[in-house]
Amino acid sequence: MRTSHWLLFAGVVLNVASSPSRLCAQQSNAATRDSSKRPAANEHRGPPGDEHTVSGSLLTLVGSEAVDRLRSEQLLKGVASGQSLLLLSASGLTPSNADSTAGWRASRVSPQVLAVINSAIPFSQNYGALWAGTGLSTRTLIGLKLESAHARIILAPEIILSSNTDWVLRHDFYVPDLPPDRSKYDLPFYVGAYTIDQPLRFGNKSIQRIDPGETTAMLSSSRFAFGFSNENEWWGPGIRNAIVLSNNAPGFPHLFLRTARPLATHFGDVEMRWLVGGLKESPYFDTVSTNNVRSIASFAATLQTRWDPNLSFGLARSVYSTASGWSPVFWRWFDIFTQTSRTRFADVRKDQLFSLFARWVFPADGVELYTEWGRLELQPSLRDFLIAPNHTQGYTVGLQWRGGSWREGNFRIQGEITQLEQSATFRDRPVPSWYTSTRVIQGYTNRGEMLGASIGPGAQSQFAALDYLKSDWRIGTYAGRIRWNEDAHDNFGFPAYAAYCNHDVSIYGGLRSSKVGQAGTITADLTVQTRLNAFFQNAGGCPLDRRLDIHNTTIAFSFTPAR
Repeated sequence: MRTSHWLLFAGVVLNVASSPSRLCAQQSNAATRDSSKRPAANEHRGPPGDEHTVSGSLLTLVGSEAVDRLRSEQLLKGVASGQSLLLLSASGLTPSNADSTAGWRASRVSPQVLAVINSAIPFSQNYGALWAGTGLSTRTLIGLKLESAHARIILAPEIILSSNTDWVLRHDFYVPDLPPDRSKYDLPFYVGAYTIDQPLRFGNKSIQRIDPGETTAMLSSSRFAFGFSNENEWWGPGIRNAIVLSNNAPGFPHLFLRTARPLATHFGDVEMRWLVGGLKESPYFDTVSTNNVRSIASFAATLQTRWDPNLSFGLARSVYSTASGWSPVFWRWFDIFTQTSRTRFADVRKDQLFSLFARWVFPADGVELYTEWGRLELQPSLRDFLIAPNHTQGYTVGLQWRGGSWREGNFRIQGEITQLEQSATFRDRPVPSWYTSTRVIQGYTNRGEMLGASIGPGAQSQFAALDYLKSDWRIGTYAGRIRWNEDAHDNFGFPAYAAYCNHDVSIYGGLRSSKVGQAGTITADLTVQTRLNAFFQNAGGCPLDRRLDIHNTTIAFSFTPAR
């Protein structure tokens, strides 16, 4: 990263770190100066609608420490009404500061900083607008909120900086040639029937840009909210991976209709989200300029059961389509009700994902169980489902446990498995690969990153963690494994002597911690990873030692002010 970028990042960090204390000092000085000017309790101050308030305000992000702490508390206290945590977004997680008797209320969105350092290879999971390449990458959120009783505007852009330093694959190994219309940064193993916009690297220069971030504008009633947003959504119970929508990719511009608060029914509390928007191709996929925009329509609904508020169910579906430009994108609300085809030569130029999920918390035992089961193809008939229920499936299963009091703290165990590799039905019928597409060549991505699970297409992962939790801090360790792009490996056609042992696998372990103080919340994460046969780079087979293993260290820090 150039010197100017380092100076800009340092300035932002210093501003964020000092803002809580500086704000408190300013408020204290103002209170002292103005104490003699305050009106008496019975003095007329004008109509409530004429009052405007400006103060600091925290925006709670998807995947933040605040969400983790709330979910951890539910293991002991149970799930309160409206807190199933199955449909998440920043605007939904952050309560409004508006007063129903007042006019507009303005508040400064407290700046938040995330910094990620990769030593040898890009490793970026669930960082939203930030793609963490090699070297230092940072994301800084700033903004302003304007709120009234029935309207809300959140301006929360993000400053993205990344050194994006060089790393190179060995092209003397098995790397297929890219078509002439593809960027040299495109992942070369997805150039056949099933393709995806998943660059190995986002260009050869440092990255500096301003992203719309978590910006949202909405109108709301007592039951529903309608608006426009660019914020990330997380649908489902997964902690590491969400199959349909997550915060792994940058947010995309979309219109939405959703419940403003859970709707009480005879069966329990219902939440709903329905959105339609546009996805952008990354600049590092192909050289064609007429296919850079796609549409997406998504719907999700959850039920927090009346007979047991700790038990919640949900479903979600996304349909994404080719588009000639931005004009038709925001009119495709009803794509979620249409049929799609996985046939390569079909006239229907759209694909879909569908999932069912559930979460069950047992506070008496400190246990949570959750699962998400998805499909790329909806079953054409009950007969077909009974014959091959696993066709095109993907799933996540996970658990948490909290207990074992020690020195006024608790232990927490987490475990999660995600499986998105092709199902065994490939033996008797074509099976697509998750997030890739035959008809929408960029796949289920936005700006070159996966909209769903961070492990990406045709992958599987296992994760386990042990944390010690106190009221204002935590520390823990974790380990995991990811097998990347396995479907591409199986379909590429490597020589037999190499194919059975050149699987692309990451083995990693690490330490993580957080501290909540008067100034705000700091998190730190250290991951040490070995990527075996990185991108299938093994030319010698198992007995020989002609392979490319990459050892990478990832350090991530975040700071969120208290206000």
